[in-house]
Amino acid sequence: MTERKTERAKQLLVRYIRDRQLKNGDKLPPQNELRQIFRYGATTISSAINALKHDGVLDVRDKVGVFVLNPEAGGHAGRVIGITMVHGENNFYYSCLLASLQMHLVENGCMVRLFRCLRRETSERILFETDDFPGLRRSIENSEIQGLIHLNDLSRNALEFIGSKKLPLIFVGSPGGIAENGVFFDYGRIVEEACGMLKKRQARHPVLICPASVRQEVEEIFFGNFGRTASVFSGSRLGDDRDIVRKILAMHESERPDWLICLDDFAGLALTSALARRLGPDKMPGAFIMYDRASRMDYPLSKLICCDNDLHKFAAIGVKLLMKTMMSGGQSTGAVFYFPEITDLSGDLSIQQEG
Repeated sequence: MTERKTERAKQLLVRYIRDRQLKNGDKLPPQNELRQIFRYGATTISSAINALKHDGVLDVRDKVGVFVLNPEAGGHAGRVIGITMVHGENNFYYSCLLASLQMHLVENGCMVRLFRCLRRETSERILFETDDFPGLRRSIENSEIQGLIHLNDLSRNALEFIGSKKLPLIFVGSPGGIAENGVFFDYGRIVEEACGMLKKRQARHPVLICPASVRQEVEEIFFGNFGRTASVFSGSRLGDDRDIVRKILAMHESERPDWLICLDDFAGLALTSALARRLGPDKMPGAFIMYDRASRMDYPLSKLICCDNDLHKFAAIGVKLLMKTMMSGGQSTGAVFYFPEITDLSGDLSIQQEG
């Protein structure tokens, strides 16, 4: 408990230095004042100061005071981390992911600064510029943030600008863009696993529904398992389900899908709900759905396999990757692919895997 308090006090001291943009040689307030600011006892504050002295962040001069020695405090938590956001509060996935990222960053002693995009999306696939996020360029140029997490694809120009400032940057989300560093859903492996499970169930007319951003990657895997006559639809946006339902209902009953593979939980819910209203429970296909456990959705299906995304764990991987990179003084994080747990809720052929 004492060590935890000391670590927290260290983080607050580092944050105090950065928030006030103190420079080498600047003097910290007396310890009595620091105790009031941080609401920690004398022993905790003294231990934190001594630890930061040992780490080369502070200079303690007997009977004179405590001075800043290394305002960057490299390798310590207490950094300000920026997160670029596009969808914000009107998208459940983004809301949950943002909340989890912020929670893990705060647990690591970081402050979070959100940069909201004011540019209106014109298509499902779009590359964003630095200036699409008000305040981001200035914050990077003035070294106001020590790391950046982006949830949508940035343009090559934006990536090059951020790279020129040597700012650690990771992407958290779906592959398919030009980002090289970050944590990505392993859609290829997920679809391969789904195909294997559906083959064991002797699926005759499976259908794949996926975001357009990953379609090129996953449809080849799907075709490799079920042939190029199998149907693939792009669907992740509001309204996509209506077009897909219309196409499915237009099929002859003998050719309608007996299984769906859906890589978006909201699209999956809208699609299966619409089909249930039209077909009734006896004619409903089974479904393998990439599912966000935080949404707690109830699908109208008797045959359901869930690829149970844990956005809390997914965010933790991203934050850990960024923190490790910053503490090492590097900039490139590399790519980590996340494979969720799969659970068969139908009662047979059940597996659980975790990556």
